Amino acid sequence: MQKRVFSSCDLLLVHVILTALLTGLIWSLQIVYFPSMVGWQQESFKDLQTVGLLRTGILLLPLMLFEGISAGLLLMFCPRGVPAWFMWVGMGLIAGIWLSSYFILYAAQARLDLGWDAQTHAQLVDGNWVRTVLWTVRLVFVTGALRLAVRQNKG
Repeated sequence: MQKRVFSSCDLLLVHVILTALLTGLIWSLQIVYFPSMVGWQQESFKDLQTVGLLRTGILLLPLMLFEGISAGLLLMFCPRGVPAWFMWVGMGLIAGIWLSSYFILYAAQARLDLGWDAQTHAQLVDGNWVRTVLWTVRLVFVTGALRLAVRQNKG
């Protein structure tokens, strides 16, 4: 019998790592980056916003894509010991993150690309709390799933 190179538990571990990276990144944006925008000079705000969005996107978008792909794969290859509904709830949380990213954050970022606006900035910070909370809940959730899988697959 040939031994598998990559198991569903390995996939879940990769998924947990992706979710942890995204959770850390979103907390950094929420606590450090977005609040720092308040002090940016009006003359350079648009340029700083554009560069910041590009650099953040280079990190965030591929990680979000791979998290989504790994979540989809986990729906098909759920590790032993993890109830299937765990994976469905996780996918629902990803859907909430993606929808809030597009409908709340993207719109606010696009308006800030035109220049500083305190009300739009407040919407950006408030809207990003949705993603921050959802990713934090996801991290706790997928870590719990990993614990169930490890417990079931010991030995």
